[in-house]
Amino acid sequence: MYKVILFTISLLTISACSEKAHTNVYSCDNQKMATIISHDAESATLHYINKRYELTRQRSASGVKLNSEEVLFWTKANEAVLIIDGNKVHCNLK
Repeated sequence: MYKVILFTISLLTISACSEKAHTNVYSCDNQKMATIISHDAESATLHYINKRYELTRQRSASGVKLNSEEVLFWTKANEAVLIIDGNKVHCNLK
C-alpha cells in the first residue's frame, strides 16, 4: 500500500511540474498554414510548408517574437508576421 501511495504522489508531482505544449494555428495571406507549438516560455516549433523550425523567444517591446537563423515569427494579438529567407507574409490566428 505504501508503494502505491508513493507512486501516486510521485506521478502527480511530475505531471504538475511539466508544462503542457500550447498550439496556435495561423492562416497566412499566401494561403498557407503556420502552426506554432510553444513548448515553454522560451522555445517553440514552427511547422510551415512541410518544414519544421525550432525557434527561441527574443525580447520585444510588444507581442511575442520568436526566431532562428532563418525565421522570424512575431505575433501580437491575433496577427503575426512571418519572415523566412527574406520573404514576408502576414498571418491571422484561426
